[in-house]
Amino acid sequence: MTFKLACGDVMPGCSARFEDESHDGLLGQVAAHAAADHDIAEITPEVKAAVESKITAA
Repeated sequence: MTFKLACGDVMPGCSARFEDESHDGLLGQVAAHAAADHDIAEITPEVKAAVESKITAA
């Protein structure tokens, strides 16, 4: 299964896209991107829920 996320679905205007074979791997990529590009150093439960609601799996 492949997990996918378009950051713009959570942060309007961001064109970053992520894809990984594992859910945790995808979340790791997203967390690194959030810290580097959006100055989000801490992934709060609210941020995690917003991200997870936009992840698709195929």
